[in-house]
Amino acid sequence: MNKIIFTKFLIILFFVSSCGYTPIFSNKNSNFSIIEINSTGNNKLNKILINKLDKYKSTNGKKRFSLKIDTNLKKEIASKDTKGNPKTYKMDVNLKIYAKDEKDNLKEKSFFKSINYNNRNNKFKLNKYENETAVNLTEKIAEEIIIYLQSI
Repeated sequence: MNKIIFTKFLIILFFVSSCGYTPIFSNKNSNFSIIEINSTGNNKLNKILINKLDKYKSTNGKKRFSLKIDTNLKKEIASKDTKGNPKTYKMDVNLKIYAKDEKDNLKEKSFFKSINYNNRNNKFKLNKYENETAVNLTEKIAEEIIIYLQSI
């Protein structure tokens, strides 16, 4: 019985390990590099974006960009209960990127992510959830920026 399970495990391992998987956001195969990054707006979101994009500074891509990033985080009450207390919130992460190449061609693109979430009784947990959500939305936008820079 154990030999059959072990054999099945080896066969599955063989097929999974030889599938040729390569990560999409690996900077080894990127066709661009970043010369510099300037950012304005929300400092916390800017730090997250810069950390995600910094690894593309050391690559030797064909296209070289100077980036200017403007971030904006907005949180507002989406709905209230019958007493007038907030029931749900809406968080918007707005980002505008200006990519200038070596020939001084300027490309501009906006990215937007939004999420609605319920209020919590514990304000500490609500604040923690809001911070985690802002980080997750910003990381998704960073992935979209990488795809955008590879496509131009």
